[in-house]
Amino acid sequence: MEIDMSTTKALTRQRNFECLIPFISALLIVLFFSYIDEGNYDFRWVMDPGSCIAFGIYMAIFFAIKSLIYNFALSSLKGISKIIIMFGVVTPGVVALILSLVF
Repeated sequence: MEIDMSTTKALTRQRNFECLIPFISALLIVLFFSYIDEGNYDFRWVMDPGSCIAFGIYMAIFFAIKSLIYNFALSSLKGISKIIIMFGVVTPGVVALILSLVF
């Protein structure tokens, strides 16, 4: 029995792309909150090791949340509609939820 390697490579590329969407979405949210966090509206926080550790923790949390939403709640959607819902509805919804919990 011979395995078709082109199919395997295509599936691997698709799976890597599937992980990239929640990562980019989480990255945009965490960068936005890191930008406005200290009230300086800049990225000087990158020079502080403590802020970088907090960034990593927040990134891990948001990536986990976005991955769960993307892979389970949006599993029935396919293609570009899944990406549009992720960035157009889920991302603003998560930002609104976090802001409502903070303020």
